[in-house]
Amino acid sequence: MEVITRTERLTLRRFDLADAEAMHALNGDPEVTRYVGDPPFESLDAARDFVTGYLRDVALPEGDLSRWAVVENETGDVLGFCGLRRQADGTVDLGYRLLRRTWGRGYATEAARATLEVGFGRFGLSVITAHADVENLASLRVMETVGMTFRAYAEHDGRRVAFYEISRG
Repeated sequence: MEVITRTERLTLRRFDLADAEAMHALNGDPEVTRYVGDPPFESLDAARDFVTGYLRDVALPEGDLSRWAVVENETGDVLGFCGLRRQADGTVDLGYRLLRRTWGRGYATEAARATLEVGFGRFGLSVITAHADVENLASLRVMETVGMTFRAYAEHDGRRVAFYEISRG
C-alpha cells in the first residue's frame, strides 16, 4: 500500500480492501456520522464497496486526489480516513472522519495538517476548501486550527454547513 505521508503518530496511505472492516465500524457509529448525513453501512459488503470506490478513484486521471486511510503508527490500527477530493465545481475539498475513540487526541488536526501539506506540496494546489455542518463544532475547530478561513454558510445535501478555505501560492 502506497504511503502518502507520515506524521509523528499517523500514516496516511492508500486504502486496501482489508480496510473495509475498519470503515464498517467507523460508519456504524451514529455519533461519527451524525453531522455528515451518511447512513451506516448495511453490511461489510457495503463497506467493501466504499473502499473499492476509493481504489477506483486512484485509476482516474486525478486519482492521486483521494481520501486515504489514517493509520495509527504505534498500533497499526486504521482510525478512519482523511484526504483530498476534487468536487464537481472543480474545487479540491479536504475531508476527514475518525473513530470516536480517537476524538480529543488531536488526530484529526494532525491528519488534516499533513493532508494540506501534501496538497500544496506534492500536488501543487493553490486553494483547498473544506466544509462541515454548522453544529459540528469539533470539525469547525479543526479547520480553524489548521489555518483555514471561514468563507460562507450554505445549504449542502440538506444541511446547513460552513465553508472554509486555505490558499498558498
